[in-house]
Amino acid sequence: MITFNYLLEQVRLHKKSIIVANLLAILVTLFSVPIPLFIPHIVDEVILGKEGSFTSTINQFIEISNPIYYIVIVFILTILLRAIRSAVDVIRKIIVDSAIEDIRLEMRKKILNHLQDVSMSEYDVLGSGAVSSKMTTDIASVIKFLSGSIGTIAVQLFTLIGISIVMLYLNWKLALIILILNPLVVRGFVNTFKKVSKRLKERNKAISRFTNSLTESLELFNQIRVQNREEHFTNKVDKDATDIRNMSFEYQKESAKSLNFSRLLFIYANDLFKMLALYFVFKEEMSIGDMLAIFIYANMTSAPIHLILNFVKNYHDAKEAMERLNDILKLKKEQKFKMEIDPFKDKETASIELKNVSFAYDENKQIFKDFNLKIEAGEKVAITGETGSGKSTLANIIMGLYPINKGEILYNGVDIKKIGYEKVRENIGFVLQAPLMFNATLRYNLSLGKEYSDEEMYRVLKIAQLYDFVDELPKKLDTIVGKNGTKLSGGQRQRLSIARVLLDKPKVIIFDESTSSLDNETENRLLEALDDYIKHKTIITIAHRQTTIDTAERVVRL
Repeated sequence: MITFNYLLEQVRLHKKSIIVANLLAILVTLFSVPIPLFIPHIVDEVILGKEGSFTSTINQFIEISNPIYYIVIVFILTILLRAIRSAVDVIRKIIVDSAIEDIRLEMRKKILNHLQDVSMSEYDVLGSGAVSSKMTTDIASVIKFLSGSIGTIAVQLFTLIGISIVMLYLNWKLALIILILNPLVVRGFVNTFKKVSKRLKERNKAISRFTNSLTESLELFNQIRVQNREEHFTNKVDKDATDIRNMSFEYQKESAKSLNFSRLLFIYANDLFKMLALYFVFKEEMSIGDMLAIFIYANMTSAPIHLILNFVKNYHDAKEAMERLNDILKLKKEQKFKMEIDPFKDKETASIELKNVSFAYDENKQIFKDFNLKIEAGEKVAITGETGSGKSTLANIIMGLYPINKGEILYNGVDIKKIGYEKVRENIGFVLQAPLMFNATLRYNLSLGKEYSDEEMYRVLKIAQLYDFVDELPKKLDTIVGKNGTKLSGGQRQRLSIARVLLDKPKVIIFDESTSSLDNETENRLLEALDDYIKHKTIITIAHRQTTIDTAERVVRL
């Protein structure tokens, strides 16, 4: 799980970098905090003409003929100190940002590695939109907090410590007042913002719903347009967007109240502080130069205090974001089975048997109960049934994509637990009814990253009745197909999906309505070309078309 302890462990992996960054943060403080100390010396010794250590120290090294030169010297020293401070701070930020980006990458890898092994039945329930939302927005919230923690808060704390020391040196009575009041302001803000965090949780849930609706609507935009349902889905997404607007407004309203109330208390504390400083000058307990310096230091505490208040806000943002990221990490992983026996080795195909198989998405949705099915090696079986009868679910079970609740699945008489899902999927091809395509080349959509020769690709394209189409394209296999294959017709996408599966040379093939978009003539040519390839292979066809069912040796109706 992603927790604050997890983040701490990640930070510890970059311990050396963080230590160096904190040392540089101390240097940043050392080069920035002393600058206002020049003010009391300039005012008291140069302008008011009082004796002091500043002018006498300079006079030991150079002879000053005009008091204006003291101001010039202070100006030059200020420029040098600020330049050094800026250079050190840039180095510190580079070190911190490098560590933070490593942690961001590690978080993404952690989630992606978990998703790699997640059960498909679990993933299908969550939805890709929710996953993509969490992988971007929520990780950004966690990183924002982390960046403030190790990238900013250290500098601000060291700055506050440095300012406190100098203020105690200038006037310990005034320093104690500001040092007592400011922590009270921060404490009040923390207590107030705990209530605001509830609004944040509601807003983030609304964002997740909106992202899921938007992603699904965009992915199915063609279908929505064909069905003339744009208005319905636009209104649905608009409602989710309105929910975000309302939740965000409530969150921002409560957040603004708490932030501004805390800032008001901070301003009041500063006003009281300044009035007391004027009183001490009036009583001659401090000089005008010291008063001006302590005013500057009091104002310098403003930025660190505000950043600390934002840090508290980012902490609650990160806490909520981690809960949502953990929704992904809570998805059950697919059970791993080590391969003990390879039933496909040296075999042309395989038999498949389901014994007393039960499967349910959840307690209230039982799909199969004590289901039995035996498909002989090399048999051609058609699976038919009404919509919702479980045809595609059965295909997913045979592929090992949906883990069964009870029963056995055997390939050539060997239980899947002794084979392992990876070996099963290596030997069983699954042609989807609505295949998905990457916005990439035909070559990539065929190979999906594996290495195949052009000769192998053209061979399966011929079987899939796509060779002539691809050969006539100017860029041939290097033609971009568009997002989800929009440059291809439905039938071409289906045939490309068939070619993709054939390229892997599976020993069992499952066709899920995979020729539904083809005309009869193209389908006949495809089936004829496939005939030699599948002659001795086990073929399972999920079908509605009578022509497809007629090619089967046996029909199983669900």
